[in-house]
Amino acid sequence: MKKKPTYEELEAKVALLEKKVLLVDTLENEINSNKQFLQILLDTIPNPVFYKDITGIYQNCNDAFSKTILGIPKEDIIGKTLFDLRDVIPHELAKGYHDKDISLYKTPGTQVYEGNVKCANGSMKSFIVYKATVENNLNEVIGIVGVMLDITEIKENQMKLDEKNKVLKNLSYMDSLTGILNRRKFDEVFPERIKISQRYKYILNFVIIDVDNFKLYNDTYGHYEGDNVLKMIADTISKRLLRPDDYLFRLGGEEFGLLYHSNDEISSLKFADNVRTDIENLNIEHVNNNGLNKVTISLGLTIIKNLSTSKKFIYESADALLYQAKKSGRNKLLSKVI
Repeated sequence: MKKKPTYEELEAKVALLEKKVLLVDTLENEINSNKQFLQILLDTIPNPVFYKDITGIYQNCNDAFSKTILGIPKEDIIGKTLFDLRDVIPHELAKGYHDKDISLYKTPGTQVYEGNVKCANGSMKSFIVYKATVENNLNEVIGIVGVMLDITEIKENQMKLDEKNKVLKNLSYMDSLTGILNRRKFDEVFPERIKISQRYKYILNFVIIDVDNFKLYNDTYGHYEGDNVLKMIADTISKRLLRPDDYLFRLGGEEFGLLYHSNDEISSLKFADNVRTDIENLNIEHVNNNGLNKVTISLGLTIIKNLSTSKKFIYESADALLYQAKKSGRNKLLSKVI
């Protein structure tokens, strides 16, 4: 027969139980205190944060997620799935998010993606979503934790920066005086146009244009008026360029370059001579221009049929023709088929 415990033994057991209850109460208080601290910490984080279990049910989230993203209290989110929140998450979006969750469950680890989200206040914002699987002691996936990083301002600033860079790049291709393309752009465009002409069997025309006796013009009328003449010449020639693949460049000083396509040699010559006539018809006074008494230009035109010809040879051929045009009296157009 089992001996009954003594009064002292019973008192000792009661005291031990009381200690255990006190310890449990203390632990519960610590756990609750820690939970409260973690929730405050979570709600202080400005980025939306959420946690779902393996079934897709929200177990927790912070204020940024409940108020900023969904616009409803946490109590209306926790304990529900994406599909239970149809009033704030359209079905198609819920399905998309759910599919991403399933993909992460199948391949545990991390998942990062970017997307646009319509927030509770109706604004569209860009977020990068970082998600990671949560595992138990047995390395079994038990849920997903997610953090959303608002990159709207970053993207807007990047777009502004891209636009500014685009403007700066365009400016780097422009001649500051005349507003037309510069030598740097010519060096890029010229080989490209040769390749395109080879592909489509176009006749490519390259003209070097030089203002006749321009130094004497500057000496007579001053550099300010000389600059105005260069602007007027650039504007006048530009009006002739009606196709997107017609290009005018300021190659340097009073020298311009012209690139254009044509169907035959006659139209090549006609276009270039029209440019010469346009400048002559401006009737800009130039008393020291070999008796012509007005500003004129000389042109060296290469009509490029052999498109395998090197860029250097084409340029030098046009330059030689220009020299001959100036030597033969100026206000001339000389051409050559190469």
